[in-house]
Amino acid sequence: MPFKQEVVQQCRGTWKVDLTAAPCASPHCCAYGACCICCASYMQRDELLTLTNEPYVCCAGLFPCGPLGQPCDKSCLCVEVCCCPGLALSANRFMVQTRFDKENTPCDDYIITATFCFACCVQIASCVMDVPDELELLADCLVMTVQGCMHAQQSIEIADVKRNGYHGPPSHIAEVFPDSHKQWMGQGGGGGMQPPQQYGMQQQNYEQNYAPGGPPQQMMQGGGGPPGVTMVQCGGCGNSFGAPGRGMTIACPHCGTHNAV
Repeated sequence: MPFKQEVVQQCRGTWKVDLTAAPCASPHCCAYGACCICCASYMQRDELLTLTNEPYVCCAGLFPCGPLGQPCDKSCLCVEVCCCPGLALSANRFMVQTRFDKENTPCDDYIITATFCFACCVQIASCVMDVPDELELLADCLVMTVQGCMHAQQSIEIADVKRNGYHGPPSHIAEVFPDSHKQWMGQGGGGGMQPPQQYGMQQQNYEQNYAPGGPPQQMMQGGGGPPGVTMVQCGGCGNSFGAPGRGMTIACPHCGTHNAV
């Protein structure tokens, strides 16, 4: 994609488990990703979209060309995972890396790139010559193994975010995306949407203390707010509201627009 390098430079977080250690850390996810990549990619993307409250975009916006770069019906995900399973898996990885701030290690890049190049070379060679069946089977086994490792590594990250809560994409990563990406990444599909699903206590406390209908003594008064509250001016509707801290993305209680604090 055109802005890939800028995004790669901003991803600095480390994975919970290395790509080579993923099969031992989550063998069932690795086997599922290796043997049934279409179903595995579909379920993982569905899980990511639910967790981030984002609309479905073909290949997670990796190819923002025409209608492929716009939100569309989620049923199109079936077509994506069946026709382009490798791209669907890569799109899941792209979402995990950009929403949860995860950086590929040099070893990850070497493994993924070498596998891709080897499989492509075998396919190209088969168009002009008789490639031994053993070589084609080797390429298939290599691709399935790496796909399983990638799926397992990503599943471990998703499970960790579910335990600790998702607070939106990191601001230093979101700012390098085009405006079209920022819209669905930050607003979850448009105004009026509910805040993204949060699994930690922080969101619950925020809703109790600062959202409309919360205790009157915790509601902001004029331009100020209670101690320890960060006042935010919504970039969508312009209203001010209180946030429970900094370093997060939080939804405006008036219009639902997500704002980086």
